[in-house]
Amino acid sequence: MFKKCIKFISQLIVISFVGAAVSFAVFYTHMVEHRIPTVPDLRALPTMASAYPVSSRVAINKSVSSAVRIISFSENAGEVSVASGTYFRYGKNHYVLTVRHGLAAPSCDLIQIEVDGVLYPCESVIAQDDYHDYAILSTEEILNRKAIKFPGDFVTKFREWTQTVTPLAPLVYTGFPNTIGPVTLAGRVMGISADEYVYYNSYAWSGSSGSGVFNAKGKLMGYIVAIDVGRTEYGIDVLENVILVVPHYRVDWRPLLERGR
Repeated sequence: MFKKCIKFISQLIVISFVGAAVSFAVFYTHMVEHRIPTVPDLRALPTMASAYPVSSRVAINKSVSSAVRIISFSENAGEVSVASGTYFRYGKNHYVLTVRHGLAAPSCDLIQIEVDGVLYPCESVIAQDDYHDYAILSTEEILNRKAIKFPGDFVTKFREWTQTVTPLAPLVYTGFPNTIGPVTLAGRVMGISADEYVYYNSYAWSGSSGSGVFNAKGKLMGYIVAIDVGRTEYGIDVLENVILVVPHYRVDWRPLLERGR
């Protein structure tokens, strides 16, 4: 009789443990499925909805993973300038393509590259052009960004260019407008001007300048320099949805090539 009681009690204990384990598993699963995602959770998510075709996902991924913010300081004016840039590599060397007008300082002493709150040094300004409004900065490897490859991830072939700048061709960029971001926006080509600016129908604000613009196949086609200004019912006004993009073939890449791989 005593042995039967012990066996019965043992079975009850086992059943209780199993029940408790099942209950905990159900509770844990419920909590995991219904918890509020944290910022790291959200940033670790895929960068676009699964409804996008594979080619578009490649373009968005490259845009997001190569976007950086450029912060520069003006000693004379005591001002801070913020712009966007695209992180790329040529061989083992790493660079950032941005706009010249976004740099408040002429040298790297007062320029830094910011990614997710971490500042990386600008090692040197290897090229800059006021007319085409670009600058190329050399930097160290940025571990939490993925550099696009020069020239493999750039539009280079004639057919690629004609497909990229055709009216209504899709484009995407990631930047830091109004010091927020990174934010990613899509849009389409509206046309091209006589002086070879690409009119891009999307949205941009102060701070978006320097953002790399990618075509639907994930190749860099140019960089944002400005938003358009036009006449509205309120007079001359900024048109935030008409963006001017400089094709990257306007960049003189020789200083980069002379530095070697």
